[in-house]
Amino acid sequence: MTMRVFHDGPLVVGDDVALASDEHHYLRRVRRARAGAAIEILDGRGGKVVASLVRIDDRGATATIEQTIEPVTTPMLELWLGIPDATACLVAITSATELGCTAIVLVRTAHGTAAVPSAARVDRVIRAAMRQCGRPTPPEIRGPIALDALLNAHELGCGAFAWERLREDSPKNRRGASEDEPISPRLLVGPEGGLTDDEAMRCRARGMQALGLGPWTLRTETAVTAGLGRMRARLSPTS
Repeated sequence: MTMRVFHDGPLVVGDDVALASDEHHYLRRVRRARAGAAIEILDGRGGKVVASLVRIDDRGATATIEQTIEPVTTPMLELWLGIPDATACLVAITSATELGCTAIVLVRTAHGTAAVPSAARVDRVIRAAMRQCGRPTPPEIRGPIALDALLNAHELGCGAFAWERLREDSPKNRRGASEDEPISPRLLVGPEGGLTDDEAMRCRARGMQALGLGPWTLRTETAVTAGLGRMRARLSPTS
């Protein structure tokens, strides 16, 4: 696994940068890095470079920036997340970050009564996901917003997908959308208990369609990963 750290300052080829104490701790105590090791440095705003550790000891760590990594462009993909419990919410945000979601909207639904994790906790899991996958920019976090307000604020059209918790014997849970239909790249995943019948009806009235993810009821965080993986594959079939 590539060793990645964050640096809040400018990333200029040829410069030496002193890494912050938490990044130094990660490299020295967690990754057991040594001088001469190649690392990647992210600035959290889109900048990403290859660097070489020139010093790492008990006092700190310094790296020399060697090369800029060109950004990878990914198609727009939004997750509309019916707010589950805090642990599931953070897992879902982690998966959405690693799968390239450009925005994550926290949605108030009838069954989504859990409190939203603090901004600090959300920032920490996003940063950890970016460190893991090498993504140079974080997703935009919006909300909480009521489902009806969100639906009314967007011209969805055909092809937007809604995933809803349906009975395992429901044919809609297995059907999904046609592979030939256009994609409006937004995925709605309900919280524990799923969407109510009335909420599902309002989603369908706005052009959203049920996305089949198998015959069983999935956890919210599992549905996020499965649904986004399916949509990402269709958006970038050659990647």
